[in-house]
Amino acid sequence: MIDRELIDAISQLLDVKLTNELGPIKYEIKSIKEEVRGIRDEVREIKAEVKAGREDIKNLYQTLDAVEKRLKKVELTQENDIKQSIHQLFDGQRATLEKFQSVNEINDRVKDIQGAVDVLKVLTVKKI
Repeated sequence: MIDRELIDAISQLLDVKLTNELGPIKYEIKSIKEEVRGIRDEVREIKAEVKAGREDIKNLYQTLDAVEKRLKKVELTQENDIKQSIHQLFDGQRATLEKFQSVNEINDRVKDIQGAVDVLKVLTVKKI
C-alpha cells in the first residue's frame, strides 16, 4: 500500500505541478487566440475594403472608357460641324469679295461716265 500511496502522492504532486505550469500557458494560449481573432477580423475588414476599392476602380475604368468614347464622338461631331461652318464662312467671304469687286467695277464706270459728262459739259458750254 505504501507503494500505492506513494504513487498517488507523486501523481497528485505532478498534477498540481502540471496545473500550476499549464495555467499560465493556457492563459497565454487564450490571449493569443483573442489576438488572432482580432487580427482575423481586421484582415476581413481589409479584404472587404480592398474588394470595394477594386470595384470602385473597375467602375472608374468603365466610366473613363465611356467618357473617352463620348469625347471622341464629340470631337468628330465638332470637327464635322466646324468644317461645314468654315466652308460656309469661306463661301460667304468669297461672295462678299465678289460683290465688292462688282461695286468697284461699277464705281470705276461711274467715274469714267462722270469724266465724260464733265467733258461734254465743257464742250457744250463753249459752243453756246
